[in-house]
Amino acid sequence: MKYIVLCFLSVILFTACKKDSASGVDIYLLESFTLNDNNATNPVTLAISNAVLAAGPLVADEDISYYVRSTATFKLKKDIQPLIKNYDGSKAFAVTVNKQPVYFGRFHPSYLSSLTLGLATIDPLFHNNNELPVFFIKMDGNEDLQLLDKRSDDRLISALKASGKLR
Repeated sequence: MKYIVLCFLSVILFTACKKDSASGVDIYLLESFTLNDNNATNPVTLAISNAVLAAGPLVADEDISYYVRSTATFKLKKDIQPLIKNYDGSKAFAVTVNKQPVYFGRFHPSYLSSLTLGLATIDPLFHNNNELPVFFIKMDGNEDLQLLDKRSDDRLISALKASGKLR
């Protein structure tokens, strides 16, 4: 009987200590989404709705070394540039905490002449190997755009701080 109790307690201990695969900060590609104009802002901005996350993350929590809040840059343990180098404005992503989207964005190569207002962007061509900066266009004094920038959202910052990945 003592043996069974010890085995049971061991199983509970190891299960409780196992990291939940759904926890942490991840970046997912969007399998599908709708890109909308948000006419409630001035200027008109873009918004993503009906977003469906891909089955697995593009950047998993364990791939993130740290996040630099001042520049909104993820420092990664791997180079994802070969994976994203051909992404254009038709590809979008979500930065998530515990698989819940905090904010959406899209890939926007620097050679495109258009601007993406209201969404975060990742330039698939312009970054250093393991650095993944997330950009957001702001206009001085425009409160609408300030409110749409979620790169320093409390949920994201709290999760990164809890894991020791916030700089």
